[in-house]
Amino acid sequence: MSFAFDRCHCEKSNMKIYLTLLGLAFTALCRAQVLTINISDNSFGVDESSSLIVSQIQNIGDYSNTSDYDKIVITLGQNIYGLNTIPSNLEYSNSYLVTDNSTSKEYTLYFTQLPIICIESNNEIVDEPKVLASFTYSDESQILVSKIGIELRGGSSQGFPKRTYDLEFWNDQLGDVTKDVQFGKLRFDDDWILDALYNEPLRIRSYVANKLWLETHDTPYYKDNEPDAKSGADIMYVEMFLNGRYNGLYNLSEQVDRKQLKLKSYNGNIRGELYSGKYPGATIFTTLPNYDNQSRKWSGYEIKYPKEEDATDWENLFQFTNFVMNASEADFNSGIWTQFEKDNYINYFLFLNLIRATDNVGKNIFLAKYNTGEPYFYVPWDLDGCFGTIWDGTQRDITTDILTNGFIDRVIDLDPDDISIDIADRWFSYRDNIFSSESLTNTISELYNFFQTNKVYERESLVYSNYLFDNHNLSYMLNWLENRLKYLDIYFGVILSIDAQDARASKDRIIYPNPSTDRINLSPIDSLIGSTYKIYNNLGQLMLYGIIDDNAISIERLDKGFYFLIINGFSHKFIKQ
Repeated sequence: MSFAFDRCHCEKSNMKIYLTLLGLAFTALCRAQVLTINISDNSFGVDESSSLIVSQIQNIGDYSNTSDYDKIVITLGQNIYGLNTIPSNLEYSNSYLVTDNSTSKEYTLYFTQLPIICIESNNEIVDEPKVLASFTYSDESQILVSKIGIELRGGSSQGFPKRTYDLEFWNDQLGDVTKDVQFGKLRFDDDWILDALYNEPLRIRSYVANKLWLETHDTPYYKDNEPDAKSGADIMYVEMFLNGRYNGLYNLSEQVDRKQLKLKSYNGNIRGELYSGKYPGATIFTTLPNYDNQSRKWSGYEIKYPKEEDATDWENLFQFTNFVMNASEADFNSGIWTQFEKDNYINYFLFLNLIRATDNVGKNIFLAKYNTGEPYFYVPWDLDGCFGTIWDGTQRDITTDILTNGFIDRVIDLDPDDISIDIADRWFSYRDNIFSSESLTNTISELYNFFQTNKVYERESLVYSNYLFDNHNLSYMLNWLENRLKYLDIYFGVILSIDAQDARASKDRIIYPNPSTDRINLSPIDSLIGSTYKIYNNLGQLMLYGIIDDNAISIERLDKGFYFLIINGFSHKFIKQ
């Protein structure tokens, strides 16, 4: 009996302990803190091959303290992921190891502040024609899902691992009906560019250059007639996935076309004109071959508007090119600013040389006309080779030259309407704001710090390991810019400054004969003995320098052309015959 009693008592005790433990476990389970974050469809991309996820997140500031949670779960579409460790907070400047609950596969998760684009196509994407693909776009306030036509864009850049694409938004699977869409503050349109930025080590130069052009030349001269006209293409950064692979950082760009510039449409007569400069030829005003109106291409140009079905006629552009190259000095000086928009010339010349865009002197440039009888003007595009690099991303540490073409050279040589004064004045006006060292340096540094801090460079390097997104590249770019600004201040300040122009007419100090063949004489000489002189050519290159020890300076070593003699801050223009 006693044994039976003890056994029963023991069983009851064990049951009591079991129930107590079960209760404690249930209580602990009830008290467990689980944070579940739901990411909406199309707001993320998953790269299975790189085990990489890039996702947007709403109100990331709400997760500034996550250390009290026992578990964090993130749902991306139909998949559920758990964070392997519990961070103290969620932020853009960190990455997180997560595990897919259904497959137990680990991924690196990044949250991004940038829009995400995902493109899927069952077709091979080629140069032409556009092929059908599905497209999704997501930012903090917009999700867009659409059919698109997609094709490769560019020339040599098509050989890069990261490619540039041309997109057209379709309402059907054949592209018979297109539709206009908008991203952020960019325009409504059906035609867009995804610029890969592969040849730009910091992924910064093209963006800064495009924004700078819009700021430099912010309004076309005919803005009063066309309030919606833009002077170039606006852009925005996005991160892009293609067929389930992370392609990295891109510029989503508007197109430069008649619609963007608001050129007058064809109405049976050619009114607005738009030409794309593809390669040197008539584009740099050094050659003037005959044209063929059966072809949409002529000596480096391609007609973008009027459309082929409307008209193909090169006569207007041919005559303008002929005028620039062959008009007499008197005709050129009196007529050039009725044929080309003066303000645009000044801004483009300054912009071209500030960023030293070697590919945008004659190619990678649009020449446009608003309407019949109106002047032509320039619009840049494809601004990747600049700020100390060239088209393939190679560094070219050249800061002491002036980029020109035949048109720019002739304006510099003949100086119609004393435009050199306007150029110098505009340069130093911009140097107080948009071209200031502080403004440009801050813009570049802020972009670099954003990409570095928010780990955009880190995830780029996961798929493009041949590029180093390091501080050395930033230092090179900023040093190049500092040296470039110093040189251009000398060029515009000494050779083309207002003071220098005024000094040329000074009666107190003269040089003769002018033109000269072998030497120039100075008068009066007494105050100049022992002074340093410098002679620059019309591109700002220092050709001769020395100390004045008599009343003449030998110029026998100089080639024929225009030169500037600088003495004690005074400038005198002379011609070597």
